[in-house]
Amino acid sequence: MKKKFKILAIVSARGGSKGIPRKNVKNLGGKALILHCIGTLDKIKEIDKIVLSSDDTKILRLVKNYSKKLELSHRPKQLARDNTPLTSVVKYEAIKCEKKGYKADFVLQVAPTCPFIKTNTIKKIIKHLIKKRSSCVVTLKKVEHDHPYRTKRLLKNNYMQHFIKNINVEKFISRQDLPTLYTTSGAIYGRTYELLKSFNEKNFCLGNKPMGIVVDDIEAINIDRHIDFEFAKFILEKKIKWYCKSLNIFF
Repeated sequence: MKKKFKILAIVSARGGSKGIPRKNVKNLGGKALILHCIGTLDKIKEIDKIVLSSDDTKILRLVKNYSKKLELSHRPKQLARDNTPLTSVVKYEAIKCEKKGYKADFVLQVAPTCPFIKTNTIKKIIKHLIKKRSSCVVTLKKVEHDHPYRTKRLLKNNYMQHFIKNINVEKFISRQDLPTLYTTSGAIYGRTYELLKSFNEKNFCLGNKPMGIVVDDIEAINIDRHIDFEFAKFILEKKIKWYCKSLNIFF
C-alpha cells in the first residue's frame, strides 16, 4: 500500500502590510486577495491541512469557513514584525501542529500575494518532494529586463559603475545574448519538515540540492506595490486572452 504523506500548507497573512495597507483583504476580482490562494490550495487533494497564520482577527474571521481543511492560527506579536522572516512563521506553525498531534512530512510555505499560482504548479512541487528528488522545491521566474548584468551602482554626482565586476558585461549588448537566469517568484517554498526545522534565520533554508519550478509571467505576479495590485486587477477584469495566449497561459 502506498504511504499517505502528510502535506501541510501554511499561508502567512499579516494585517500590517506597509506597501499596500490591508492588502490581504483588498477586493481582487470580487473576493479578498487572501481567498484566491486559499481556494487554490483547497482544490489540491494531496494537501490535507491548510494553516492560515495571522496577527489580524479580521483576516482570520474572513476565511473562517472557507475550507474544511483550514485551521486558523493567531500569530504572536514577535512573529508579526516587518523584519520577521516568513520561514520563521512557517516553522513556528509547523512545530505547533506537531505539538497538537499532526506531524507533517512536507510543508508548503505559500504567499497569499501570488493569486495566480496554478494547482498544477503546486502539484509538481509536491511530486518532487514525495519522490525525494530534493528536500526543497521552489517557484522560479525568468529574469527579463532587470538582468543582473545590466545592474549599476550609482556613485557620487550620478556617475555609474557596473555592479558585476568579474565579467565583461559590455559584450552582452543584445538582450538575447544575456545568459538565461531565474529568481525565486516568492509564491511557494516546499520543504521536508526535517529541513524546515533546521531553519536558523541565517539563510533561506533551501537544503543541499534545491529544485526550481519555473512559472509563467502571470503566475509570477507577486503583489507588493500598488502597481502590482492594479496589474492583477487588469488581468482579471479585462480578461486579456490575446496576452495570455501569446504566453501559452490558459486559465
